[in-house]
Amino acid sequence: MRRIKNLLCLALALCMLLPGLPAAFGEEPDEALPEDSFGIEFPEDERFDGKTWEQVVEEFLQSWGADPDSVGLGYYNTVTGEEQYWNGDKYMVSGSMYKVPLNMAYAAKVASGEMDWDTTIGAFTYERLLEGSIVHSDNEFAKILWDHLGNGRYRTYRRVIAPLMGEDPDTVDAKYYENNFFTPRQMIFCLRELYENQENYPRIIETMQRAEPTEYFKRRERRFNIAHKYGFLQETYHLYMNDCAVAFTDDPIVFVMFTDNTVHAYDVMADFCTLMCDYAQYHHALRLAQEAVEAERQRLEEERLEQERLEQERLAQEQQQEQAVPETSQSASPAQTPSETENQTPQEEDRSPETPEEPQKKGLGLTSFAAIGAAVLAMALAIAALSAIAKRFRVRRGFFLVLAVLLSLGALARIAWPAFETARNKPKGDPQETVVNFLGALSRGDYAEAYARMDYVETLGLDYQPQRESQKQLFGAMRRTFSAELYGDCTVSGDRAYQQVSCRYLDVDKLNTEAKGQALIYISRYVSSHPVGDLYNESGNYRPELMWEAWDHAMLELLQHPDDYRSSAGVQLELRWHDGAWHVVPNAKLLQLLTGGIDVTEEGAA
Repeated sequence: MRRIKNLLCLALALCMLLPGLPAAFGEEPDEALPEDSFGIEFPEDERFDGKTWEQVVEEFLQSWGADPDSVGLGYYNTVTGEEQYWNGDKYMVSGSMYKVPLNMAYAAKVASGEMDWDTTIGAFTYERLLEGSIVHSDNEFAKILWDHLGNGRYRTYRRVIAPLMGEDPDTVDAKYYENNFFTPRQMIFCLRELYENQENYPRIIETMQRAEPTEYFKRRERRFNIAHKYGFLQETYHLYMNDCAVAFTDDPIVFVMFTDNTVHAYDVMADFCTLMCDYAQYHHALRLAQEAVEAERQRLEEERLEQERLEQERLAQEQQQEQAVPETSQSASPAQTPSETENQTPQEEDRSPETPEEPQKKGLGLTSFAAIGAAVLAMALAIAALSAIAKRFRVRRGFFLVLAVLLSLGALARIAWPAFETARNKPKGDPQETVVNFLGALSRGDYAEAYARMDYVETLGLDYQPQRESQKQLFGAMRRTFSAELYGDCTVSGDRAYQQVSCRYLDVDKLNTEAKGQALIYISRYVSSHPVGDLYNESGNYRPELMWEAWDHAMLELLQHPDDYRSSAGVQLELRWHDGAWHVVPNAKLLQLLTGGIDVTEEGAA
């Protein structure tokens, strides 16, 4: 009989403990509310922090002791549209920079079919004249081009290229026709036209990328691919040294610098290039940080609106329940009016009883403290009940003590478990280490290792093996030329982290553009040496095998120098913490850089 009494007491104690256990093992703590920046780090650089472009340039010129009237500068960001000038409308000697719009006029003719690369001008093909005038800055080749373009008249040639400089040839300032003069604004317009409509001016940017790889703007800058055309003229009392460029920073930029007797012009020009690249990178990182903050604000706003919707539903249900209560009970305890309920403060809401429809609040908020108080009260009542039962059935004091200890442990679990869960699930380790290992595995071609550090997707398709030899070479070049390095610090926000990465990759779009031109040259040569029956199919189109043969020939030839087609771009990697580790969440832009936008799931996609 005594054993039965003891078992009954134990069962009663366990019944009192059970209601608290689900909450103890399932409740999580509140996340700390983010500040306005949400923990997102903004770029810091004393050269640019809180300064306008004009202030940055003014400090730069002062640091070199350069006469501000002896230079002309222009800058344009092709992504944000930011456009800046220093002496922007001042006509200055351009030197060989004029060879850019000159060749653009001819490249436009090639693109329209009016001529091709083998068209003879003077005693040379245009293909050779382009290479010589841009890469080697051959003035004789350039004279052949402008003389032919203007029918022997310098003014006519200048009229032809005026629209490429953003000018009407009939209303442009007369100084435009006096000599080889341009303004920074005209050169920026020309470079913008070249970059934004590259298909209209084939090969120009690619050729500019091969010009003077270690001098002028490219003297020190090695991080980014730069297409430029320099200008140099030494006269008795003047040294004119200029350069204009397209720099493939994360946000590609175009910029120009004219100098007239500037001291240390070589160094000033090299440092100005680095300054503009750094300026573009700084504002790119700043924009990404601002966008991340705005996205987080939007997310929190959506959560707030959802909470308001749920609260309105809860209040509506309460009103329905109150209306169902008999008037006699209402007179004893008047219900809140809808207006009083809507005006209830957040503190009052926390003190009100929680209805079944209201979402449970996480962590040690007021609701949790109420639960703790309830647990302590339940423990006291349980001990009192057990004491009465023990006295009534004469249960041994030692057994009663064991039950009291069990009850106390249950209450402690109720209180301590949320804090334990917080510590257990808190992200640990350095997410940057995961990014470094992930990028290192990609660069080594160890895709199994890279995929093991990813989240949400199992593969990026990088182990795709095409059948055609040209495609094999293309994919091999993409894998060999890809490299990446971290840019800035890693931003951690709860169980997510964000890391900016600067990537060097094979620009397949540029490569394809070049390959199309080379393929057409191959086909034109094939046409001249084969009968018509070998060229066309029943539909009157070139035979597909001929097109593939031309394409393979062009691609294999270009891929002998894949570094000529590398570009730079930035990408923000997201990481998420789960299962005790950080995992990279790949995005579309990263896949674009890794595969050149090629569909790696189908044969012949390249």
